[in-house]
Amino acid sequence: MQELFKKAWEKIKEAKNIVLVSHINPDGDALGSSLSLYPILKRMGKNVKVFNVTKPLPQYLDFLPNFDKVTDKLPKNVDLMISFDCGSFDRLGIDEKPPFLINIDHHISNTEYGDINIIDPKAASTSQVVFEMLKTNEVEIDEDSATCIYTALVTDTGSFQYESVNEKVFQTAAELVKCGAKPDFVAKMLFQRDRLSRLRLLAKAYDTIELCCEGKVAFVEVTKEMMEITGAIKDDTDTIVNSVRAIASVEVACMLREDDDGIKISLRSKNYADVSKVAVKYGGGGHIRAAGATIKDEFDFNKVKNMLKEDLKEIVKVEE
Repeated sequence: MQELFKKAWEKIKEAKNIVLVSHINPDGDALGSSLSLYPILKRMGKNVKVFNVTKPLPQYLDFLPNFDKVTDKLPKNVDLMISFDCGSFDRLGIDEKPPFLINIDHHISNTEYGDINIIDPKAASTSQVVFEMLKTNEVEIDEDSATCIYTALVTDTGSFQYESVNEKVFQTAAELVKCGAKPDFVAKMLFQRDRLSRLRLLAKAYDTIELCCEGKVAFVEVTKEMMEITGAIKDDTDTIVNSVRAIASVEVACMLREDDDGIKISLRSKNYADVSKVAVKYGGGGHIRAAGATIKDEFDFNKVKNMLKEDLKEIVKVEE
């Protein structure tokens, strides 16, 4: 990995026009990782742009330094593109591959679509991989970059709750705090700016909770009508599946959300079930404990639940 870090940094030093890009519908790790390099590359005199095809971007991340620099218009003049937290090229929302692409990720399912692929499935977040690359190349990490990397680490570890958290994760967090990241500020920005619409949506969504598979699986539904009535936006649905997983008997929580192109499924497990196996079956992906997919052109919640029940029964180990 050290050699890849150095090889990638040499390519970065050679390039003049650099685009930092993350996956469609970015989360904290995707945006935090891409934005973390922005001030560093600007200091190096690079012409750097941060690109994401999604509009609008997640509101809860609007406190990240240089958030307003993210554009949904892909620059034409590109020497080097660096992708973050994206398992496959098609999820970048880009039609053609650039002259050279560095692919930085921590998903084991990554298809290695880059010219240089820096994939570390043992890392708790893509931002941790970015941090290690900067450390290896002795690059100074300023407060803005530290804030972005730390935020990405917090969001992708569920505030340091997931199995990916180990001693190295806390060491990384401590070093980022030394670089200027402020844990109290990040926590307030992420968790103490709730929208009233989200709370109203939660009340309606919780009324749909259905347990099955001996109480080990919980389904929760979010319809377009719910969102219209409450004034909620897609961002407001992000944590619903996590809270449903908190039910004592539940091993796997599954949120079904009605979207324009079909039903989006978000899966979370607690102790042992590998939800990525189910997500992959339906054209999605993710981690062992957190994964998702969209079932295209299907809008019948009951039909989707019946499809998923058989798959979920297997991973939660419920006998017939």
